[in-house]
Amino acid sequence: MIKNSLSRPLISLCDISRDVNSSKDNVRRLLKNVSWELQEGQRVGVIAESMQEAHAFLDCAAGITTPQRGHVSIQAHVSWPLGSKGGLSSVLSGRQNARFLQGVYGRGGQQRNELDQIEKLADLEKNYFDKPLKSYNKYMRARFYLAVSLVFDFDVYVIPQQFAWKSNTSSEKVLRLHQALRDRTSGKSILMTNTDFSFLGQFCDEGIVLDQGSIAYSGSFSDCRAWYEANISKAPEEDIDLQLDPEETVPTTELESDILEDDLW
Repeated sequence: MIKNSLSRPLISLCDISRDVNSSKDNVRRLLKNVSWELQEGQRVGVIAESMQEAHAFLDCAAGITTPQRGHVSIQAHVSWPLGSKGGLSSVLSGRQNARFLQGVYGRGGQQRNELDQIEKLADLEKNYFDKPLKSYNKYMRARFYLAVSLVFDFDVYVIPQQFAWKSNTSSEKVLRLHQALRDRTSGKSILMTNTDFSFLGQFCDEGIVLDQGSIAYSGSFSDCRAWYEANISKAPEEDIDLQLDPEETVPTTELESDILEDDLW
């Protein structure tokens, strides 16, 4: 990993292992004795054949998941994984949830402005900002979760794979989210994963490759991509290209369920 000797570690993973229960009560180890640091100013893309492993890495780094072994040290203001439900309540309206988060993460005296930003970016149907989240369709919920993630300022942005992060999108709604992501993360440290390497490369100049739960390679993002394609996968599996219009029929797949499921995190 490329490091600046004058920078400071913002996140440190020390010998962490992360297990999850799989089918038939079997335990699957997603991370195995991983040690790694994110330095100030680094913008790192996580490449992995398994998005479960990549998201486990991001969740531990963000401090929202406790590893079964090892420890995580966070010395920065780190975002939750962008687009995740987090602690939002489905019985409260979008405005009420946004107001709560603004009180915790927002700037003093900027509540009205930041709530307006969230409402505009989420691009909900008319009057839905004042309706309970449980009344939103899955696309509105997903946009709302992303909108509240992109309005507040953090030192480090943790960016998992989401329906919106695609390099070849033509949707105006998604493109607005892309621009908001660029604006918000400008000059910030990033820890990000995606199977769309073109999109990932727009934000990350460094990378790590996860393979079988361990860091197999690290270096510049272009080198990591080349190493992954040469040693692990010649053609990484692409995501279903989800659209943002609720009227469009989308096939139900395991991947779609992971991306748009309320309780992913």
